[in-house]
Amino acid sequence: MARVGILGLPNVGKTTLFNALTGLDAPTAAHPFSTTEPNVGVAKVPDDRLDRAAAVEGSPKTTYATLDLLDLPAMAGPGGNGLGSQFLGRLREMEAIAVVLRAFHDDAVPAADSGTDPVSQAETLLLELTLADAEVFSRRADKAARESMSDVSLKAPAAAIARAAAHLEDGSALRTVAWTDQELASFRDLAPLTLKPAVWVVNVDEEAIEGDVSGRVAEVVPAGDLVIVLSAKIEEEATRLDPEDRVELLQGLGLGDGALAAMVQATYAALGVLSFFTMGPKESRAWTVRVGAVAPEAAGKIHSDLERGFIRAEVAPIEVVLEAGGWDAAKAAGSVRLEGKDYVVKEGDVIVVRFSV
Repeated sequence: MARVGILGLPNVGKTTLFNALTGLDAPTAAHPFSTTEPNVGVAKVPDDRLDRAAAVEGSPKTTYATLDLLDLPAMAGPGGNGLGSQFLGRLREMEAIAVVLRAFHDDAVPAADSGTDPVSQAETLLLELTLADAEVFSRRADKAARESMSDVSLKAPAAAIARAAAHLEDGSALRTVAWTDQELASFRDLAPLTLKPAVWVVNVDEEAIEGDVSGRVAEVVPAGDLVIVLSAKIEEEATRLDPEDRVELLQGLGLGDGALAAMVQATYAALGVLSFFTMGPKESRAWTVRVGAVAPEAAGKIHSDLERGFIRAEVAPIEVVLEAGGWDAAKAAGSVRLEGKDYVVKEGDVIVVRFSV
């Protein structure tokens, strides 16, 4: 389960997006700061491959990967008293951040506190996160410097924290600079917001899905951050429809598989994770693991005993398994191979672990 915090300025559609992703009905209102406490929900990650695997195997249980979503109260920007500033500690617990930017016009939803220029909103929010980190790192830098005077082993971490504090005070996010693994370890307990992977979500008018808005936002956010464009209002309305009608609506509007699919792809890319599968007559299930993980690490996602006792793994691409008509048929056709401890898991692998207790 990946944990993602959703933030933005007032009336940008954060909670509308949250509802669209989770299928929940958290209250929204056409006035600033209508969200006064964080909303928490879980979004199932849609995956047609898993659905087909369950059908082929006759699995009575299908378990999807999930995103754990935290919808925070709105931030107010420089000089404001936004409720969101009270909850930045919660945001530090998240693995990634989704920043919602308003690019829609709606007379019923005031824009005085956010505006409708997503570029200026992105700049404002990035600055707010940078200032929040600057305050934390500045305090820690002073303490670390004092401690390093009596313990030589603390000099390197103190230097790293001081360097980061100076960078933040210049108004730059930490992920705009390359850091060594040792330096990153020095920051770990500070959970810096500007080191977290970020997805920037531009919330547009129903009639304005197309345009160059994503490119303009990409120019002002840290290099490598992902920008996606969607209409949260349409997506929320679509969640209230039957699955067939929902697909018809989204595809008819040129929205493909919808906001959740777009968010998942962007979040997975930002976090550097991929999906692999287990499938069988009892359950078909999707799992996530970091890109570059070897087979024992993937086995550990299934159960810690599988990682400790790992011998080897039976592996095949899920599309090959589906084309063969199931796992047993794929094995009979010679499409399943044996891999050892050094095998690097690939997106879409189906894995069966052989292990000893």
